[in-house]
Amino acid sequence: MSKIKIKNLGPIEYFENNVDEEMMVLIGEQASGKSTIAKTVFFCKSISEELKTFLMIPESVLMLPFPVWNTVSFRKQLRTKFMEYFGTTKHMEPFSVTYTFDNEEYMEIKLQGGYANIHFSSELERQCVELIKDIREYYIQQERSETRQTADLRLWVSGREDFVKKIDSNVDRIFGQNYTSVFIPAGRSMLATNSDFFHMLTPNKYDILMNEFIERITILQKQYSQKLDDIITDRKKTSSAEIDFSSVYRAQKLVTEILKGEYVNDKNGERIYYSPQKFVKLVQASSGQQEALWIVLMIFSIILNKQRVYLVIEEPEAHLFPNAQKKMVELIALMINSTNSKVVLTTHSPYILTATNLAMYSSFVENRQDNAEDIVPLKYRISAEKVTAYRLKDHMAQDIVDRENHMIDTAKIDEISEILNTATDKLIEQEIRNDL
Repeated sequence: MSKIKIKNLGPIEYFENNVDEEMMVLIGEQASGKSTIAKTVFFCKSISEELKTFLMIPESVLMLPFPVWNTVSFRKQLRTKFMEYFGTTKHMEPFSVTYTFDNEEYMEIKLQGGYANIHFSSELERQCVELIKDIREYYIQQERSETRQTADLRLWVSGREDFVKKIDSNVDRIFGQNYTSVFIPAGRSMLATNSDFFHMLTPNKYDILMNEFIERITILQKQYSQKLDDIITDRKKTSSAEIDFSSVYRAQKLVTEILKGEYVNDKNGERIYYSPQKFVKLVQASSGQQEALWIVLMIFSIILNKQRVYLVIEEPEAHLFPNAQKKMVELIALMINSTNSKVVLTTHSPYILTATNLAMYSSFVENRQDNAEDIVPLKYRISAEKVTAYRLKDHMAQDIVDRENHMIDTAKIDEISEILNTATDKLIEQEIRNDL
């Protein structure tokens, strides 16, 4: 099981936790450190994908000095990525991050000389070096060979696919993980209010996580040129892959209920249809629809493709009515259960937390008995043993899962309500006492 330990990074003085539970929930006030933890976990989880990208670029590998004895070039690339996530590190106090992968190998990040110095365990370093050398030799042979110019194109494509699979399988083996890491940042509605090509013309306008998110949804948009029913029908008729259509149809229903319509991106532009003839352009849709759109459509695609992901979502509740927030949690639980994915949520919403509690408590109660009618459907339940939840306060993370009651501690969920209720009670007492 992978673990992370963070010391003195941004507002976080200390945080240590397993990060392979099905769901991790982070709550706290603004600037309390929720995003710092979420981004740090995501950075560490995406190391393997960074190596895959590094190896897929011949120039980055061929420029390495021969023989290749270390991963300095790759770790410098990671340092650059770290700075893109957290900004310049020259002004920071000394910090450290230790991340242990599923196979017990580890990586350390420490501030040295104003820069994030990234160090791999000896065995992890050795395996990475061996793979880089192997891939370097492949590129050298490709340069020497005239195969690409003379061979059948289909053979070259097949060889290329085998090469990509080789990189994927070897990197997954080295790091002991086989999922795709995806970060869904807050502030998603601004993408709907810009023109279709605005982000293409200004690629550096946003931070790196938003830019990466834009790249993902730009690809995803092409899949939604028709309504969900048609997408599902096409998949049934064209794919031989094993697909959990029961979960797909559940996801379709939840997506439609959350959006209050169906999204289509065709020659007429981006629209949400309320009926076959009635629609609203996305730029004129409600802020809740705009914020939720690419969360729910991304999750739908993950379920449809049965893709295993490590998904970080910032503020999934943004601008949504409480009932839609409940359905958002159901959709997330459905994805976890149908794809063996894992999720990190940052939230300010008591409704997200109470909906999560319902899923957790249902798992404890309903999984132990046979009911004629489920209160919470099986695929919407989340085992409390597979959930961690932390409240960020005073630079520390407090575990708020009540293991005895199989829920997140309700006393920590909405403390402001107690403050408001107490103040209201005092005002009522004054009203009565003064006969107002």
